[in-house]
Amino acid sequence: MKNIAIIAFSLFILGACSSADKTKKFKLENIEFVYSGPLYEGSNAAQYVAKIDLKEILGADYEEGIEIDEAALKKAVVEIVEPKGCKDISSFVMSLASDNPDLAMQELAVVNPIKAYGGKIKLKPSPSADATDYFAEKSVYVVLDASFVKDVDANVLVKGNFEFELKY
Repeated sequence: MKNIAIIAFSLFILGACSSADKTKKFKLENIEFVYSGPLYEGSNAAQYVAKIDLKEILGADYEEGIEIDEAALKKAVVEIVEPKGCKDISSFVMSLASDNPDLAMQELAVVNPIKAYGGKIKLKPSPSADATDYFAEKSVYVVLDASFVKDVDANVLVKGNFEFELKY
């Protein structure tokens, strides 16, 4: 009986000490990526600077010193807005980068080849890509690399929506 009480008490203490992860979705919506022409066949990158403010992201759950334990890209959708009917891009790769020299650029999602044009294009998030360290930065670069099938003498506008799952 005494052993059962000790085990029950130990499980209670263990349960009280372990914190349940809270989860929050963080969305970057209607981000504009401008590829300034002339554009050459092959890889062309455009970027957007995203501000990372945990107080704003977590809202009422924010506490001084809080850190993101896990961050993963769950959804990535882009759309070629201009020029209308553009079919000159064969693939997209979405990555995060930072000014922090200790933080290497991380590819998070890809679509290759693009199968349908004229609407939303879904990128496939990498299940092994880890974006956690980027949420300790003040800002990050969202980089969208477009692979052009030929030279294009025009500006190209692509809009993107990205959804991250944050655990803290």
